Amino acid sequence: MSHQHKLIRRLEAWGIRVATPPEPLFGGITNDNYRVGSDRGVFVARVCEELPWLGIDRRGEAACQEAAWRMGLAPELVGREPGLLVSRYIPGRPLAREDLWCDDRLARLARTLRSLHEGWDSVLGHLPYFCPFQAIRTYAATAIGLGARIPEGLPDMVADACRLSRRIAPFRPALCHNDLLPANLIEDGDRIWLIDWEYSGMGHPLFDLASVSANSGFAADRDAELLRAYRGEVLARELDELRLFAAASSLRESLWSLIQSVRSRIDFDYVAYSARNLESYRELRGRLED
Repeated sequence: MSHQHKLIRRLEAWGIRVATPPEPLFGGITNDNYRVGSDRGVFVARVCEELPWLGIDRRGEAACQEAAWRMGLAPELVGREPGLLVSRYIPGRPLAREDLWCDDRLARLARTLRSLHEGWDSVLGHLPYFCPFQAIRTYAATAIGLGARIPEGLPDMVADACRLSRRIAPFRPALCHNDLLPANLIEDGDRIWLIDWEYSGMGHPLFDLASVSANSGFAADRDAELLRAYRGEVLARELDELRLFAAASSLRESLWSLIQSVRSRIDFDYVAYSARNLESYRELRGRLED
């Protein structure tokens, strides 16, 4: 039985009458996703599994998405069971890197992230905690244990990330997305929605901004524009931390891809993706003052 037919049977067991065959949504590099029309509207069904080697906990993902939905920033999670997560479909288009080079769009995204992070004192639920430096250490150990193709000098990079982490000032944890690839941003014409909450949790707000910067290929001056749109001002300490987090974001993404090169069944060139992110890390690390 095909994935689509299995998916129809599972949804109909929830009382959702599928009106159109599930349509694969291409571009995801972690899960299989489908657009599903039904008698109760249009949904996105994610066929997924627990991925502890990537730090993915589906219960935590669902709790974070629900918290963000209550803020009006994420699609409604209409149901989940082991191996399946179903969200309300958001009509719009995923962004590309170049889209975020537009000042107006960057300002809209900054407002969205500010709303997410300022909701820290209204968040309910037992949410996971996310630290990019812990992720780097853990991903490196996992990639080595799996026999992935390890880049030269990885132990030094991990040790350097540990040193960089000590330069982060104390902060108030907030609900963060932690995986702001442009494809995880959906624009519907009026606003920008945040989707795919697999790595979300309570963490450092500046890492979300750094994730945008690193994944969109921002030049150094663009970081200041992002921070100004988000905060209304540019503080030197925050700008330094944002740039530090941007380097950590690219290193984490590179190591994530090394793990996927061994474990994933999706047809994607994870080795090349890892290499691109490692190159980004080296460039971003070179911008930092020691």
